[in-house]
Amino acid sequence: MEREVKKFLHTVDENGCPTPVDSSGRPYTCRERSSVLTHREQAVMQKILEVKKEADAVKSRLQALREGESKDSEAEEALTQRLHELRELRYRLEREREEAAHERMRLLGHVEA
Repeated sequence: MEREVKKFLHTVDENGCPTPVDSSGRPYTCRERSSVLTHREQAVMQKILEVKKEADAVKSRLQALREGESKDSEAEEALTQRLHELRELRYRLEREREEAAHERMRLLGHVEA
């Protein structure tokens, strides 16, 4: 009896079993399913953590600068601009994280493409 594979999944044949393939062409086999997140989701989450760490550091420097006696408006403006850039990057990464989560659901057969 052959396994029925939903037609909206791209598959490769691995050990006689049709296996779904993610958007990067990487098979999503049982080995990858041992982790809750796909490789793509893990990479995006790592980027989000890096952005968060940098944003925390920028906020700390901004606070120290504002509490200091000497006011350096150029440095404060540069830090404020960097914080704005990090917020925009975080927003884009969150969208990518949501897309990657949707892709995982598609690979698992829970949603259609």
